[in-house]
Amino acid sequence: MKKITTLLTMATALLLVACAKQDTPSPAASSQESSQVSSSMEKGTSSSSPASSSSQVAEGTIGGTYKGTDETDQVTLVIQGDKGTWTAVEADGETESKPVQIDEVNQSMVIGDDTYRYRIDGQQLTLEDLDQEIDDHGTIVLTKQ
Repeated sequence: MKKITTLLTMATALLLVACAKQDTPSPAASSQESSQVSSSMEKGTSSSSPASSSSQVAEGTIGGTYKGTDETDQVTLVIQGDKGTWTAVEADGETESKPVQIDEVNQSMVIGDDTYRYRIDGQQLTLEDLDQEIDDHGTIVLTKQ
């Protein structure tokens, strides 16, 4: 009975590993995963590897200077480390500055009192206002300088 349970557990683990794979694995990766599953089965533990994502949002740091518009305001966002400054120049020339706090792990940014989710695509930084309805009014696109 114990052998049947062990075989069923191993078969289930192999099936899960096979289903989790979306890309064709390299021979080296397949043998490594097989040995990890076998090793885990021998120890009576399970192992899973995190899925790699080709759409990784930010590699490295978000730091730099970004420019663009927010409605009619000309915006400059300067980020150093996990802090920054948001400067908006209104159509009448009035300038407003707000402190910025970055959370790269959660890919969120607090500008003044507003929280945004951000994503980087090449030189573009897209900010989505988490308090707005899901439409273009809550989205700001800035370009890295």
